[in-house]
Amino acid sequence: MTMSNDPRRETLAEVQRLLARARPEQLRRLLADIQATDWAADQIINRDERASPQRRVS
Repeated sequence: MTMSNDPRRETLAEVQRLLARARPEQLRRLLADIQATDWAADQIINRDERASPQRRVS
């Protein structure tokens, strides 16, 4: 079974409906969660870059 990387239209439409009905406080919390996750991912990437030696291409 192969999975497509293309987003499913019904999923996108469902997310759009949820966001359209969300209260401002819910949207603020959602954005804060996304930003916190993004920040945490950046920290992991930075940590991994510091832990592994730089490789040079000759």
